[in-house]
Amino acid sequence: MKTRDLAALLLAGWSALPARPARAIDSSAGTSGAAFMKIGYGSARAMALGGAFVALAEGSDALIWNPAGLAVTQQRELAFSRLSYVQGVKANLVPNSYMPGYVAYAHPMGRTTWGANFAYMTDEGFDIRNANGVPQQNTNVIVRNYFGTVGLARSFWYEKLFLGAGLKTIHEDIAGSAHNTVVGDLGVVLKPTNALSLGFAHQNFGVDSKEVARVTRGGASLRLNDFVTACVELNKASDSGARLGLGGEFQLPEDYLDYGQITLRIGYRNSDDYGQSLPVKSFSLDRTGGLSYGIGVYTSQAFGYGLAFDIAIVAMGALGTSDQMSVKIKF
Repeated sequence: MKTRDLAALLLAGWSALPARPARAIDSSAGTSGAAFMKIGYGSARAMALGGAFVALAEGSDALIWNPAGLAVTQQRELAFSRLSYVQGVKANLVPNSYMPGYVAYAHPMGRTTWGANFAYMTDEGFDIRNANGVPQQNTNVIVRNYFGTVGLARSFWYEKLFLGAGLKTIHEDIAGSAHNTVVGDLGVVLKPTNALSLGFAHQNFGVDSKEVARVTRGGASLRLNDFVTACVELNKASDSGARLGLGGEFQLPEDYLDYGQITLRIGYRNSDDYGQSLPVKSFSLDRTGGLSYGIGVYTSQAFGYGLAFDIAIVAMGALGTSDQMSVKIKF
């Protein structure tokens, strides 16, 4: 039964892929503000799974992908993440440092869980030109972007149904041109069985889509056995076409190891065509844009706490790769 369910899940995902092998940048790209919100902060696990995370999101990770997943966690969580994006763009609290640029906290109180997060990204050193294209010397442009979220979720129906909401404030400052926006998120997670999870989220509503792109996500995850989980997500932003994410993870649970568990992840997301990555062309991987990989390690015996470490690498064609490292403490 599970094999047929998985086949149906993957078939539905692959059938939604565009017929063209590659596509150019969407014509509506860049028509909304706060584009940095779509980078994928906060969870290396989500990035490694191709962004197919709306049905798997739980605890502190859920604030980014689906606020309903907050109520899935059974423990308090404190999470940190550091993102290295393409072209040298980094999300960290202190420029040119190894400090994380994302922090999140989840606090369960019975069937209700509240959480909060904060993410900060800054960059500088851009080449500045005037309207005629003439370089401007001794001119420094600094980009500062950040957002913070407060979320609340609750479980119902013997922990088979989870509903959540979040309130998010977004600040975007590009060369002194600053904008502040407040938006809302809503989400639901349904777990009809222990193996199957369905998720839906509507994010960034409450303002004109030109200020912040609204995002709608829907997806499913299926746990085949103790080792393998498959997931799929279809999402649509108001300033781009639909995107499909597929992911799978292979996990050696803590029950099979003495001190922890190890998880290997792979994913795919049908993003825009970013061209070929020439440095890896010799390995026949020059057209791997959209593929993602990751590994995670977790132990519940770290001085009485649960400790998780995850890394993810996303191939983005000629732009290079986007890398993320996440650390989570459960207590």
